[in-house]
Amino acid sequence: MKKLYKLIVSKCFKLIYGNIRFVHHNSKDFILKRIFKLNKQYIIYKIPNCRIYTTTIHDTAYLKDNKIIKDISFQIRKNVNASIKKNSVLSKGTPKILKKVNGSLLSLLTGGAGNNNYWHWLYDSISRIGILEKNMKLNDFDFFLVPDKKYKFQRETLKLLGIENKSISSKKFKHIFANNVVATNHPWQFSKSAHKDIENVPSWITWWLRKRFLKFKSKKKFYKKIYIDRSDSIFNNRRIINEDKIKKLLTKKKFKILKLSNFSFIEQIGIFNSAKIIVGNHGAGFTNLIFCKKNTKVVEFKDKNTAKIFNKISKDLGLNYKSILGNRIGKDKKNQNNNLEIPLYKLKNLIT
Repeated sequence: MKKLYKLIVSKCFKLIYGNIRFVHHNSKDFILKRIFKLNKQYIIYKIPNCRIYTTTIHDTAYLKDNKIIKDISFQIRKNVNASIKKNSVLSKGTPKILKKVNGSLLSLLTGGAGNNNYWHWLYDSISRIGILEKNMKLNDFDFFLVPDKKYKFQRETLKLLGIENKSISSKKFKHIFANNVVATNHPWQFSKSAHKDIENVPSWITWWLRKRFLKFKSKKKFYKKIYIDRSDSIFNNRRIINEDKIKKLLTKKKFKILKLSNFSFIEQIGIFNSAKIIVGNHGAGFTNLIFCKKNTKVVEFKDKNTAKIFNKISKDLGLNYKSILGNRIGKDKKNQNNNLEIPLYKLKNLIT
């Protein structure tokens, strides 16, 4: 019954908005500007009278005259952007009520974890502003289409950028029309291997985020030694099974145990900027390394399959990065999200 209902809904919306044709537009027709940053090419697109349809996580289609625009539409399959032929609008149409906005709209949409993960929110979505900032001003836009506004860090960063009141959540409005839509290609994913690309994130993104937000850091006094407790993560994975022993050891060494969800965005900036040594398990909280002072010591717990995101960021910023490979508790050798047991003697050696 559920499949039948979805089929009926899809056909009804196709009658309203028409079928999407695979004869896609030539994306070159909409190129506004080509930009080069550290040997990476970025493209700013401007599409008049454009519709955007998104499933939020996997598919986003930019549509002009019911034709899909290839290079900026995306369809995430197994963490990579698959063939345009797999975009859901080609088979299911645009089965949501259309919201029309009058004016210019900047799309910050991205697929996958950009909708709920702090690192991906900053590096996949917000960094798109950095691509076009020298060519267009935020005041040039009437609206900003963002992945979501559910989480506090999303609302706080948008407010600091001065665009919170102009932003529209694609989670709430999945089908939208604007007189002029501006979009860019992906800030760091250039190949078919997301794992490879994420370990080589362009350094300009890190430095741009640092420059854009560090000035807002909280004036409060924080701690020199911190341990990031990620037991508050919305993702129930990568647990440290001997974490109680780790906390006991670190507390004796005068570390402060912190859950970052208890702090605002500007407080997190201040916490990391004040710290001289940071210890924690691999996770999005380490994104705040971008606000650390040079030579800050970083100790990351990780699996051998864990992407080398934070050692790359640390290298770019001149941080003193070290890692401890945990003993995997789990049989999936290719999974980077196994629970881990951390050898205490290795931690002792790195913090003394």
